[in-house]
Amino acid sequence: KTVIDIAFSTQGVLSTDYLNKVRESISYSDVVIFSHPWVYPLVRDDLKPSQVVIYDSQNVEGYLRAQLLNENDSIESKLLRHVVQDENNVGWAADWILTCSHEDMLRFHRVYGFPLDKMRVVPNGVMAFNTIQPTLEMKCAMRKEIDIDISSYVAIFIGSPYGPNSEAAQFIVQEIAPIMPEILFVIAGGVGQDMKSDQPNVRITGGLSEEDKNKWLCACDIAVNPMMSGSGTNIKMFDFMSVGLPVVTTAVGARGIETGGRNAFLIVEPTPHAFVAAIESLRNHELREEIGKESRRCVEDGYAWERISAQLGCFIDARRRCAGQPKPLFSVVVPTYERHNQLDELFGCLQKQIERDFEVVIVDQSLQPWYGAERSYGFPLTYYHSPVKGAVRARNTGAMLAQGDIIAFVDDDCQPEEEWLFKARAYFLDPAVIGVEGLIYSDHLDEPEWRPVTNVGFEGIGFMTANLLVRSYVFQYLGGFDLQFDQPHFREDTDFGWRMLGLGKVPYAKDIRVYHPAQPRNKERESAESRARFFEKDALLYKKHPERYKKLFLCERHYELSPGFEDNLRRGFELHNVVLPDWLESRLKQ
Repeated sequence: KTVIDIAFSTQGVLSTDYLNKVRESISYSDVVIFSHPWVYPLVRDDLKPSQVVIYDSQNVEGYLRAQLLNENDSIESKLLRHVVQDENNVGWAADWILTCSHEDMLRFHRVYGFPLDKMRVVPNGVMAFNTIQPTLEMKCAMRKEIDIDISSYVAIFIGSPYGPNSEAAQFIVQEIAPIMPEILFVIAGGVGQDMKSDQPNVRITGGLSEEDKNKWLCACDIAVNPMMSGSGTNIKMFDFMSVGLPVVTTAVGARGIETGGRNAFLIVEPTPHAFVAAIESLRNHELREEIGKESRRCVEDGYAWERISAQLGCFIDARRRCAGQPKPLFSVVVPTYERHNQLDELFGCLQKQIERDFEVVIVDQSLQPWYGAERSYGFPLTYYHSPVKGAVRARNTGAMLAQGDIIAFVDDDCQPEEEWLFKARAYFLDPAVIGVEGLIYSDHLDEPEWRPVTNVGFEGIGFMTANLLVRSYVFQYLGGFDLQFDQPHFREDTDFGWRMLGLGKVPYAKDIRVYHPAQPRNKERESAESRARFFEKDALLYKKHPERYKKLFLCERHYELSPGFEDNLRRGFELHNVVLPDWLESRLKQ
């Protein structure tokens, strides 16, 4: 068992050169990031109140080490107590805590009580855009180089010499490989350094250089990841996905990976039968191609280091600029896409706000950055330009970058009234209020050439991000908006609002007003045909909230009022493998 890392907080005093160098670096730093808990106890007295302190957790170390160490052994038990103490201390001392997954965030909150509103999810990833997508010719060449038959069906597992990885490798060798003698299973990386197998269809490589690892990944057809335990996310999953390998994994192996509804891997029960069935299904070349492409897209959008680091850099810089200052009460979060001229109008409204304790966070997915991002507006502005499309992802990104106690969502084509935030403040004086749905009014209400946007008449049921406020800790607890509702984005706000209702009071506030100008239908993105596609998402909303969806369906009456509604609704139910309920089927036939 490797313990040199977790023992460092008690043994590090012997490394005087190291500690002197760390202390020197701290002395001139604006931001101090502890990438593990172990160094913090040794330098805690060197930190200054003016510095931003971040705990960048790799796992919930106390939880993970409790699985790996024997609490009945006196030495291991003592080490485990140090782990928990060190992690507890650095977590409470930190201004912000970064976690690898939403699951880890909730576990930190349960185990240590760390406040949810000072935690943010920053996932693990891979250098995706340096990864070559293997062609058939490359795959054949790699197989020849590492002596694998070109016609073989090859599955790979990669891991370091770490307890949960060893457990998964043994499962492959002992439980799966004997049942599938016609398939070659490759156990790659340090996990195989002490392994032996008499199975003729198992090949153990031992430790690999990065170059050799990529050769093996290129040579294989699929990957398997039968992880049974552990914490954080499996970086090996991103290695597999970045080269377009379809993966058969357990839920533990896929933890913390948000696919956004994409069929990016197969999650199965941790049994030999389930793995065998899934591996057999991937003999289908078209299915492998489809899942492989979705895997790659998933990595590009959410798990490429090139993009993760840019977003984290924006997060850290915003904290650095506000170091030593109290957090704002409100963070106004605005996703935008090719509407820079309307951003100008929105910012004019924000400059007129009576309430002044707020910041603004813009997540811009336009092709070109907004020309107004460098101007001064009289309030703090965090601007992040992202090449990844999707309004749901943009709102989640904005909430990740936000520093305020209350997140106020508004759209880029909206115009909040001057008392918008001032009136909202009063509602949040009640600690039982966790969110507020504001009033949205529009124009051109009865003109078919326009698309008006309003929630009048849908109070307490529709929930629209054009005017929706939520406490930050509630947003973090709920994991933000569900990415399944993205591209095209629809119903994510309704789903989020309904989930909020399960936690506390979310009043409808007629005095918190936002004007949403109607959009002309002659714009492609606003046309009736384009908007009708959005109703595919109703299947997901019904699946998650069947009773509430029925009420919304009957209230909105899209089946009577919106051309194309039924066709897209049925397509969505079929696409997401959801059965139309009898009440909905009968209503559509009327």
